[in-house]
Amino acid sequence: MYKIQRLIRQYSICVVIVFVIYGLSINEQLGKLCAGIAILLFGMLFLSDGFKSFSGGFLEKILTNYTKTPIRSIIFGTIVTSLMQSSSLVSVLSISFVSASLITLVQGIGVMFGANLGNTTGSWLIAGASSINISSLALPLIVGGLLFNFQSNNIYKGIGKILAGLGFFFLGVFYIKAGFESFQGVMDLSQYKLEGYKAIFGFLLIGALVTSIIQSSHATLAIIISAFMENQIGYTEALAATLGTSVGGVVTALVASLSANMQGRKLAIANCIFNFTTVLIVAIFFTYFMRLNDFIADALGFDSDSILRLAIFHTLFNLFGVILLTPFIPKIAALLNRIFKEKSSEETTPLFINDALLPYKETAIEALDNEVKHLYDNAFGIIAHTTGFSREDIRSNKPIKELLDKREWFKQDFSVNDLYNAQIKVLFNAIMDFSTKLQTFVSEDSYTQRIVSLQIASRKIAEATKNIAMLQNNMKKFELGDNAALKKEYDDMRYDLGNLLRMIESIKSQPRDTLQDSKAALKKQKKFFKDEDKQAFVVVEKLISQNAINAQEGTSLLNDLSFVHSVAKELIIAANHIYALVNIKSLGKDSPE
Repeated sequence: MYKIQRLIRQYSICVVIVFVIYGLSINEQLGKLCAGIAILLFGMLFLSDGFKSFSGGFLEKILTNYTKTPIRSIIFGTIVTSLMQSSSLVSVLSISFVSASLITLVQGIGVMFGANLGNTTGSWLIAGASSINISSLALPLIVGGLLFNFQSNNIYKGIGKILAGLGFFFLGVFYIKAGFESFQGVMDLSQYKLEGYKAIFGFLLIGALVTSIIQSSHATLAIIISAFMENQIGYTEALAATLGTSVGGVVTALVASLSANMQGRKLAIANCIFNFTTVLIVAIFFTYFMRLNDFIADALGFDSDSILRLAIFHTLFNLFGVILLTPFIPKIAALLNRIFKEKSSEETTPLFINDALLPYKETAIEALDNEVKHLYDNAFGIIAHTTGFSREDIRSNKPIKELLDKREWFKQDFSVNDLYNAQIKVLFNAIMDFSTKLQTFVSEDSYTQRIVSLQIASRKIAEATKNIAMLQNNMKKFELGDNAALKKEYDDMRYDLGNLLRMIESIKSQPRDTLQDSKAALKKQKKFFKDEDKQAFVVVEKLISQNAINAQEGTSLLNDLSFVHSVAKELIIAANHIYALVNIKSLGKDSPE
């Protein structure tokens, strides 16, 4: 039944598309208008793809390093959106970075504010393209872009897409303008005029609705400007519809936030707060803003019917919103953090990785690196608790031997297998899925090697947690039991694992140039555990011969000593890969080293 419904839905969409194509083909005026919108949107896609390939990680580095304050975040968002002519791209990137904890919510809100301001340069570009015969430049840009795109160099391909995107952008504006020129003979929209606030809120709603449907404020602005030029709508209505594009523009960010975590959704809501607050205030005091707009336009020498007045208004109300709300960015972030709290869940979800980061390979690898460290932190807590230590015990300066008498964790009722399924398995699967997808986006050997190295680390962390589960019952039983000989043997295991965990924790804060010392120390630890495993038979036989333990207890001890060796070996391999202490190129993907 489900398959039939899906087939019906698919064929229905195809039928609708065919009817749309047929309808537009028999109505030349409407066809030109819709073709213009389609071509303009196609140009926006080319522009976005061009800048993605051209940035080469540069954009992401600036986003993470030069948005430390709200003002700098706003400047970044304004400049990048002005250059790329895509507030959608900047919004999606910001939501992804906030979701991955690569920038804070405050930084992300600043970038979003700037993106709204930077987006207003598009109205100036469209107004300029509409006022001159820009179509003569469109075709050469498209041809030149196509020639660049045939080159093998990624930078040339990026330049080609940007040029072609601009060409399609200008060509789209030309066709929208041409559509409205001929549309007047079919239907005169000017006869459906509203008055006062009915006109303001009516056309505001139209602007918002059109923008939310086609998900491009640029395309809506081109329609508004063209309709104003052909006297289809009046000056007041055009300004109100321009204001409405900011309401409809939040749809793209909201859609992008659906695949993000709670932090990313908070940022999308902050964008809604900016747009809705700005639009509401400007709509209420619309007459005053229109007068101010006219004053600025007159001062700049624009004619009373100049379409550049619409571009001024677009910039004016967004600039007003930025000035009004910038001081409140920290308070907006605090309010959202207070209202929208992460739901408590038994399962650990990824903190850093999400599929929206995949096109930005350098940032995606950094997020993957952080997620693997997150996985290790989860495993670290489980292994520490299973061996009777708290996280604070391992991270403290107290000698491990002094901590052996603390056995509170052995009295706790928890299952390592349940914790593995909730905190390790889910996260491990997400890491493997993300890293596998990421490999299709990278071609450089160094990036591929780093991804493989992090995959190996993740697998070893998962295996170490599985093996520590084998120890739990006996560790708890003999640590709380009366057999002094067994208690000493398990104390030795705890001591050895505690020291290893502490060593790995210390690597986190070590400077990069001292990591080779850590590599040597880990190598020494690996040899130590290997030697201990070799001596296991000797130890067990001696205890049995002294009647300190029976044969059954000896078998359990022998197995557990083997598990300790496996846990230690897997943790050491994981640490080597996480902190890049091994050369993955000299190893196979499945190498145990």
